[in-house]
Amino acid sequence: MRIPMKKTLALACSAAILAAVAGCSSTESAPSTSPSDSSSQVSASASPTATAKASASPSPSSAIAAGFPEDLVPVYTDSVPTASSFEDDGQLLTASLTASSSSSAEEILAFYTAHFEKLGFTALEGDAVDSTPAKDFARTTDSETETANVSVITREGSSIYTVGANVLPGTAE
Repeated sequence: MRIPMKKTLALACSAAILAAVAGCSSTESAPSTSPSDSSSQVSASASPTATAKASASPSPSSAIAAGFPEDLVPVYTDSVPTASSFEDDGQLLTASLTASSSSSAEEILAFYTAHFEKLGFTALEGDAVDSTPAKDFARTTDSETETANVSVITREGSSIYTVGANVLPGTAE
């Protein structure tokens, strides 16, 4: 059975984001959620451009990478960004944001679903990877598929979420 390219890209993005969330949220080891070897290679090769260091009083702007496309990946209301990365190589713009919030996973996913749909992305099937709330999105521009996704975990009453997008530089909003 051949897996469609959009589904493969969505799975790879989900695995990368879940790996990032798991890596910065706890000292406990988590079981692998990689759907395939290729998606684990994607997460292993990702290298963020900027990340924030822990601070006694974090401010929302301290964890936002210079040039970060906040119109494409906005910070959810009342969230505290903890890390972000941004890279534009002229052919692909990649942005990722990790933050924490007292809001529920459902509220965070609803916000980003509305946001990405407003930008012309289509929500793909499924609302979780294993038991982790997550949503994948895709849009096709000039025969190229762009992806975005959101995943949320809850730890000690706080939602920790990661939002990522891979788009053509000319379409970043």
